[in-house]
Amino acid sequence: MARKSKNVTKNKILAFFFVLLLFLMGYKFSAYEEIHTKPTNKTVITDGELQIYFLNVGQADSIFITNKGKNMLIDAGNNADGNLIVEFLKENNIEKIDYLIGTHPHEDHIGGLDDVIKEMNVENIFMPKKESNTKTFEDVLDAIKEKGKKIIAPKVGDIFSLGDASFEIMSIENDAEEANESSIVIEMTYGTQKFLFTGDMEVANEEKRSWNDIDVLKVAHHGSNTSSSAEFLYQTLPEIAVISVGKDNSYGHPHHEVLERLNDVQSEVYRTDLDGTILIISNGQKNEIQKLDIVCDGDI
Repeated sequence: MARKSKNVTKNKILAFFFVLLLFLMGYKFSAYEEIHTKPTNKTVITDGELQIYFLNVGQADSIFITNKGKNMLIDAGNNADGNLIVEFLKENNIEKIDYLIGTHPHEDHIGGLDDVIKEMNVENIFMPKKESNTKTFEDVLDAIKEKGKKIIAPKVGDIFSLGDASFEIMSIENDAEEANESSIVIEMTYGTQKFLFTGDMEVANEEKRSWNDIDVLKVAHHGSNTSSSAEFLYQTLPEIAVISVGKDNSYGHPHHEVLERLNDVQSEVYRTDLDGTILIISNGQKNEIQKLDIVCDGDI
């Protein structure tokens, strides 16, 4: 009887630890899900942690970054998106854009820049020297002139800061024949975390330099197969990949080859056509992802 009692006690102890293990595993998985896929329609811009908004502007790009009261806007969507982006900024009490980046002179990236320049207090405007004969480009130049501002064409290796984040220009081809290849590409470092904002850079840009291991990648050119080569992705090894793309767009973006390559390097993919505006909140050690019901697509 003593041996049986001992075995029963032992089994109860084992059962207790098994249940405890399952509980802890379940808690871990549910906490991960809470952090990485929490849907919300709240827009809360606060001081302290770095916040990056990949705005839902349809088949276009616009990324808002803020930290410690300093603000950057990378691209401003299509022409129809400008007023909605300005509305988003004003609703969140953003009065000044410290850095406004027009990555390259295509309408789906600079279309709303003139609205931002006219309506906001803009300190620095970065654009490549690549020009365009479109009305969209002329509207941007006119807005810059009206505000008495000048365009800064940065150089590879230039470094600047925004709050506690530092930025380095990784690529810009002012003499490129193709506008996409003129894209200003920026690497941001915040604590131990690295983020790469790529505009519409192409494989030709990827092949001209080596790239750092990064944590978050803004997938170039809306997920086009003309970018995001396997060689580039195996260099950067992004844990998180964000694709700014319009739902049911005529280009077929993102191309399935790119999605397969991102899967090969085990990137967790988020898309504005499926997930809406994507917010990344970083404390410099880890990143929290939220999906927001914020629409700045003026074509809807």
